[in-house]
Amino acid sequence: MSYDRGLAERVDDVLTRMSVRGTRQKNVFGGRGFLLGKSAFVIVWDDGLLVKCPASEYQEALASAHVVPFAPDGEKPMSTWVVVAGDAIADDPELEEWLGRGMRALR
Repeated sequence: MSYDRGLAERVDDVLTRMSVRGTRQKNVFGGRGFLLGKSAFVIVWDDGLLVKCPASEYQEALASAHVVPFAPDGEKPMSTWVVVAGDAIADDPELEEWLGRGMRALR
């Protein structure tokens, strides 16, 4: 799976506007992962995102349009990770919301 480099740049730009410090990038699951410390909170994957959700927000996230559980190769879904389609993050305020959710999952 490849990732949208333009979206990865947008994620980086939005994190900068959010004044988030200490992130780093790494290739993860064939996408471009954004990490705090050693843990990924969001991965640019194809033209969308994989987002780690706080357990308390997982069901709410799944109820959102264009969001499905992350189940690699059709196996059991990976706990609190979701796939967010590109349509759901077309605008920066929505992208910022999903990035915030991913960072809250690490706290």
